[in-house]
Amino acid sequence: CVIPESNHVRPTYHLLSGLSAEGNESLPQTEVSFYIRQVELPSYLQENRLVSRPSQGLIEFRENDRWGEPLEEGIARVLGLNLSKRLNTLSYSVYPHRKKVSCVYDLGITVQRFERIDSGAILLEAVCDIHAFKKVEQARFIREVELAGTGKGENSANQEVRALSQAIDEFCGFLALRISSSATGGPDD
Repeated sequence: CVIPESNHVRPTYHLLSGLSAEGNESLPQTEVSFYIRQVELPSYLQENRLVSRPSQGLIEFRENDRWGEPLEEGIARVLGLNLSKRLNTLSYSVYPHRKKVSCVYDLGITVQRFERIDSGAILLEAVCDIHAFKKVEQARFIREVELAGTGKGENSANQEVRALSQAIDEFCGFLALRISSSATGGPDD
């Protein structure tokens, strides 16, 4: 009995990662605490496969490049890590963990786009509801990040995941400035 050789390709699993950004020394050193709610994603991003959108109305799923964790949890985890560094705080929690009682800011994130948009760039488009002091501020964030050159032995999916992680870091910088400006203004702002 001869068994034919398998043509199955084992998928590669990717994780978003926090960037080693230092805390922002220009931000005021007030005690800031936050909670990131469950990140909302469109249904096509709830797949575990990496997605690209080469043109309007067309998406492509890559069978061999997949997320190593649910994407909404990965985004929330990296947002928490990066934002805590930017705000110089360890007082935070992230869904699926419970909200700490002491958290002042409650962040609701809705990701609308988080994918490769052409051979050289990714796009992050998100809306954030910042709940604090019985007020809600809504902020829209859109960022295109160019893919870095391919290093020796590196594939384009690795570049893409790194660029997506960088986009999240830039989103954290945007959120940190919003939170810091409302923290210095206080509840009567």
